[in-house]
Amino acid sequence: MNKQLFKVKLAIPMEVDGKEVSELELRKPTAGDLRGLNLVQVCEMHFDAATVLLPRISKLNERDILNMESENFAPIMTEIASFFVDTKH
Repeated sequence: MNKQLFKVKLAIPMEVDGKEVSELELRKPTAGDLRGLNLVQVCEMHFDAATVLLPRISKLNERDILNMESENFAPIMTEIASFFVDTKH
């Protein structure tokens, strides 16, 4: 299976595993990554949906997400939403 990876530039660099990260790599979700999630909530950028999905498709864990600067949340979730509505992916 070919895993598609996409990079999102973070508005504010964050620390992940002791390293500063200015770009986050996201893997396009598979159907299994979406289990237990409401796709509408994912596309509407609901925070609770993000805390479940992001650890499945990135190197972030739940604590990273809870500590993330709010300015980083929208670009990440916009990229995720584009997986379902944009033909470029």
